[in-house]
Amino acid sequence: MRIKPNIKRSQALNFWVIVMLSGGLAAQTEAKVNLATLPFLIPNLALEVPLGEKQSFQLDVLGSFWDEQPLLDDTPFHVNQVFLEYRWYQQSDTQNWFIGPHIGFGMFTLQKPNFAIIYDYWAEKEGAEKQFDIPDDEYQSGRVAFYGLSVGYKKRLKKGFGLELFIGAGLTQSWYKGYKGLRRVDLDHPDETVYRPFNGSGEVVAYRGGLMLTYKIPTFAHKTNPDE
Repeated sequence: MRIKPNIKRSQALNFWVIVMLSGGLAAQTEAKVNLATLPFLIPNLALEVPLGEKQSFQLDVLGSFWDEQPLLDDTPFHVNQVFLEYRWYQQSDTQNWFIGPHIGFGMFTLQKPNFAIIYDYWAEKEGAEKQFDIPDDEYQSGRVAFYGLSVGYKKRLKKGFGLELFIGAGLTQSWYKGYKGLRRVDLDHPDETVYRPFNGSGEVVAYRGGLMLTYKIPTFAHKTNPDE
């Protein structure tokens, strides 16, 4: 029986993922939680797998489930984000300064955080001004892709624990719909009477960061029987 090519590719991908994770686990994978987002009941967890003396791979996930966020004028703040990051460290034991290119994907229902925008090509082209005073009942809902870079510093403490300070920024490409309360509106083009299926935007944004508490997951060596 002939196996379809896409099945072969899938099996090969699964094999290399297992090999990479198995090798990383032997080198003590680190589990992380973001202390900066925990007080706001927004969990941000990560798993970092060493790939070499100064390199690692990290999976980072964040989720927010607020229908009304008190610190954001009681506007909805539903966010989920997943990042895949490849890191280079200053030291061989993955400590001190690091830099890591990453890609990510997320879905959101929130009021667009204009304060976090570093550069907006289309807004500058059209001469638009940043709106900091936005009505509380206006928000966007859609999906976003991230292409950026993280920089940070990691310091090991005692008994496998450590701290990691980091910030990440880059290009975002968003597709969303605008709402005023429960009513669909076009927040970007209020004069239009026919709504577009989705609005789109692309900006350079600071979109992640915090202080991670890290923990090295212990590995257990297999004891050999000297009589064997």
